[in-house]
Amino acid sequence: MYVPAHFAMSPEQVAEVLAGAPAGDLVTTGPDGLAATYLPMLFDEASGSLIGHLSRVNGQWRDAGEALFIVHGPDDYVEAVWLATADADSVPTWNYVTVHARGELVTHDDPAWTLASVRRLSAAHGDASVDEMPEAAVEKLLRAIVGVELRNLRLEGKAKMSQNKSPQVVAQVIDGLRSSGGAGSADWMLEHSLPRAEAKAGLLAAIRKRR
Repeated sequence: MYVPAHFAMSPEQVAEVLAGAPAGDLVTTGPDGLAATYLPMLFDEASGSLIGHLSRVNGQWRDAGEALFIVHGPDDYVEAVWLATADADSVPTWNYVTVHARGELVTHDDPAWTLASVRRLSAAHGDASVDEMPEAAVEKLLRAIVGVELRNLRLEGKAKMSQNKSPQVVAQVIDGLRSSGGAGSADWMLEHSLPRAEAKAGLLAAIRKRR
């Protein structure tokens, strides 16, 4: 993924996006080429792995080896008028947050491991129904799925959220997003982009003052 320095995310921001993403795209390479499945995976900060499961009839679980898991944070269309200033017009763009997790895909065709991962994933969404199911139903469920784990993660995050613009423009984009229903992007920018833009503006002002 191409990540300009001003759009790079901190490790803390990357971990936050991974932990908060409900699902993502698991991309692998197998005998028939590239394969991708959209599925929930739980980020285990203690082990540094992503855990989940695939349907047994989905042959992607056999694609052991290097794999990529892609998750997305808030994203929205940004109108040109929100980016314009008194000195310059602009063009529309798309703001987004995304994280790529590369690692080694490992299969766990083990009911105990898979059940533990299903319980953890369900609990993360506030669902304990697995423990309320009859034992026979649980065993049938486990025969139909295969546990998967993405290990030895190499994490890379990109937040193209107008943080390279002036504080004035960042504030305009935040207001525009709120007015158009992009509250998630507006909140992210208020927490991350605006402070960064203000810090940069303050630094440049201090440099100009010293000259």
